[in-house]
Amino acid sequence: MFPGNNFYPTWLFIATWETMSFANNTGNATFQAVLVSNGTDASYIMLNYGQIDSTDQYWRAGYEAVDGSYSFIPETDIVRLSSTSNVQIPGRWAFQVAAPVVVTPFVPVTYAAETCSGSTGSLSLSRCQLFEAGYSVDVLHLNDQSCKGEVHNDRLVFNFDSNANMCGTTLENNATHIIFKNNVGTTDGIGVISRTGGLNIAFSCVYPLIQSISMPMAFQATGSVISKELSTEGTYQIKMIPYPDSQFMHPYSGSVTLQTNQQLYIAVEVDQFDSNQIALVLDKCWATPVDQVDYNIRWDLIINECPNPADGTVVVMQNGVSTSSRFSFRMFTFTSFNSNIYLHCQVHLCLLSSGNCAPSCNGELNRRRRSVEFYDSAAITMGF
Repeated sequence: MFPGNNFYPTWLFIATWETMSFANNTGNATFQAVLVSNGTDASYIMLNYGQIDSTDQYWRAGYEAVDGSYSFIPETDIVRLSSTSNVQIPGRWAFQVAAPVVVTPFVPVTYAAETCSGSTGSLSLSRCQLFEAGYSVDVLHLNDQSCKGEVHNDRLVFNFDSNANMCGTTLENNATHIIFKNNVGTTDGIGVISRTGGLNIAFSCVYPLIQSISMPMAFQATGSVISKELSTEGTYQIKMIPYPDSQFMHPYSGSVTLQTNQQLYIAVEVDQFDSNQIALVLDKCWATPVDQVDYNIRWDLIINECPNPADGTVVVMQNGVSTSSRFSFRMFTFTSFNSNIYLHCQVHLCLLSSGNCAPSCNGELNRRRRSVEFYDSAAITMGF
C-alpha cells in the first residue's frame, strides 16, 4: 500500500464492529479499525469496511486523534465505503502518521450520572463503558485513593459524605455558591492527575448561598418545608419552625391562639449539611400584614444580621454558628389591618472555615457588606 517504505511493525491492534445496529434500527454495519506501528517513527491507521446498509442517519467516516489531527473519507454514500479505497484495495482506507500511535481510552461524559444532596455527593459511571475503555474497577478512586467505587446494577458508584468520609472533597465558595469538588481518576503517580492513558473526571455539587423563605402567620399552626432543587445542582431543605419557649423542644402544632405581646420563638434550619462546615445566617427578617414579601408596609425584626434597634423585643439567640439559627420577638398586629402577620426571612449559607459567619452586633447594626447578591428565592407557608 505504501511502496518503498521499509516498515517493520512491532505491535498491532485491531477492533472489529460486527453487524452493529444503527441508532434507529434500520440497518447494520460491519467495519474494523487497525492500528499498526514500529514503536518509533512510523505508524499507520487502516479502516476496513464490510457490509454496510443504507441509512438516513447522520454519519462520517474516518478518524480523529487526541492531538487534534484527523482525516475524513471523502465519500457521500455510506454504502460505497465497502467498494471504494485510497490504496486500491476495495473497502480499505489507509493513512500514514509520522509519530507513533498513542492509544488513549476515552470514557464519554454522557455515561456519567451525578447526584448531590447537602454534604453528600455521588458519581456513577457505566461499568461496561469503563471496561471497553480499558479501565478495571480496582484502579479507579476519588481524590482520596482509599475511596473506591462500588458496583451497583452494572454501574460503578463513587460516594463522598462530609459527615463520614470526605474522600478528598474540597469545599469552596464564590460570590453566589458553595461548591463541593472531587475527582474520579486512576492510580497514576501521586494523587489524581491527568496523564496520557489516565482518566480524570471532575465533578462538583453546587448550592446557592442565598435563599428567601416566608412564614404567613394566621390562626392555625401547620408545619411547612421548602425543598430547593437546582437543575444539575444540589438539593437541600430550609425549615421555619415556631416554638412557645426558648428551649426549642416542642414546636407549635394544631390550633393555637397567640396574644399580642406574647413572646414567639422562631427556628430557621437547613438540613443535609454538616454543622461543622456550613452555617445558616439570617440576613434579615421582617413581617408584613399581607402575604407578600415586598409589600410596602412592613416591620423589620432583623436587619443586617442583627436585631432591629427600633424593636427592643427582638432577640437573636443564635445566628451563623451552625445549620440552625434562632430568634424571638413579641407578637404584634398592624394597625388598620386584620390580626394576621406574615413573617419572612432572607438567609444565606456560609463556610465556617471563613471565620466570618457569626455576626458581631454589639448593640449596633452590623455594617459588614458582602459581595454576594440575591441569587434565588423561595417561599414556605405556615398558617399560625
